[in-house]
Amino acid sequence: MWISMNDIFCLGVPGPSGNENDTFVSNDTIYKVNNLLNCNGSILQLLEKITWHNNLFNETFYSLYAFTGFEGRSIMPVIQQNLVKNAEPATSIEIDTYMAAIGFIKKSNDGRYANNDYEVWDLVPRNVLKDRDGDIFIVDAEIRKVR
Repeated sequence: MWISMNDIFCLGVPGPSGNENDTFVSNDTIYKVNNLLNCNGSILQLLEKITWHNNLFNETFYSLYAFTGFEGRSIMPVIQQNLVKNAEPATSIEIDTYMAAIGFIKKSNDGRYANNDYEVWDLVPRNVLKDRDGDIFIVDAEIRKVR
């Protein structure tokens, strides 16, 4: 599906944006318009990263919703994720504990972790949420496969 840039705000209320995503919130869903900046401009690299995210953090799985962009100039995937409601940013200690519990070793103080298969980084409080029950949700991460 193609969403015209003129209609992109129909996805929902603009939410927090970062280096690679502009977000829009609608009911139980967050839509992320990805500019491919962290994927070297490659849709395939983004889809690969989404697959890895879904394998590691399936409680916050992504799915491809649509594409948008400026005709003849750019294409940006629109991905969707369930909205984690009533949550707050997790602390660094909570993130460290969660990642250790799922088999990752802390590599540095900047939210970088690794196991035998993956390196995951940018796991900082703005990208990791904690709900009222104390459950941790990785909502945004950079991931690469260890070769």
